[in-house]
Parts: sequence; structure tokens; C-alpha cells
Amino acid sequence: MALRAVEIPDITTTDHIGLDALESAPLRLGYAYWRSLRGDRPYPSRSDIRPRDIAGILRHVSLLKFENGDFVHRIVGDAIVRAFDIPLQNRTVSELAAEEPGFVALLRPLLEQCRVTGEPFAIRGQTGRDIFRITFSHHEAVFLPLGPDAATVDHVLVVSSLFSRS
Repeated sequence: MALRAVEIPDITTTDHIGLDALESAPLRLGYAYWRSLRGDRPYPSRSDIRPRDIAGILRHVSLLKFENGDFVHRIVGDAIVRAFDIPLQNRTVSELAAEEPGFVALLRPLLEQCRVTGEPFAIRGQTGRDIFRITFSHHEAVFLPLGPDAATVDHVLVVSSLFSRS
């Protein structure tokens, strides 16, 4: 059997998809967990999240806190750590811009969208050469807002599936 190389585009492409169109099991589980915590509120709070409740998907989870006008990576799962060749834990998105400008250019607007709208959403796409340090060709992620009240999003929970297709 011959191996085929994955064709990598120059630019990363990402499309918003419906939350009902999630293909990745960890993303579906993460979204279902978030919905179960939300109840009648627009979104749950950070204190509602119990890592032991989502132990099976923690490797796909990133938790970013919004503070001082930037997002700080507070929790970064093993699958995310392996997917990028840069340390993310306890680093702001702005700090990462010098090392991985393509990643930051993709991530920052998505985090801001989640924070400003307070609405969950999902994306899917193909990773391009504009993101230098990658070990994956395709990505799917769900962005889930967290906050202490109905008017404030202070964390974004991101569940990601980063994978390669031949």
C-alpha cells in the first residue's frame, strides 16, 4: 500500500458549522456537558466545571481566562500540547503572536467572538502553512463561554480535535 502525502494549503481555512454538525466525539461530549451545566442560564460559570466529570475528554480541552484585555491559557490538554510545538500553559495569546502568528490570527477573533456574544459555536477546517508548528492537517473545535453572570464571559472552554488525514 502506497502512502499519499497530505496536500497542505498555504492558508488555513476555517468555517463555522452548526453545533449539531460536530463530528468529533470529544466535542459532542464537551458540548453536551456544557449544556447540562448551563440549565436556564446563557452559560455556566467557571466554578461549575468539574474536571473529573469530563476526564475522558480533558486531553482535548483548553480553558482560557480573559484578564487584562487578553486571554491566558489556564488549562491545556495533552492532545493540544502535542499538536503545537510551543508551550501554551499560563501564556497569553499576545505572547504567542511572535512564535506562531498564524495560530494567533486564527484564535484571537474566535475567542473574542465567544466572549462578546456569549454564544457557543463550532468551527471546522484545514490547517495551512501559515501556522508553522503543527502536527495536524485538519481541525474541529467548539468554543463554549463561561461566566459568573448573564452579562460577563470571563473564560472560554475550547474542546478541539486536531487530526491528520491522508
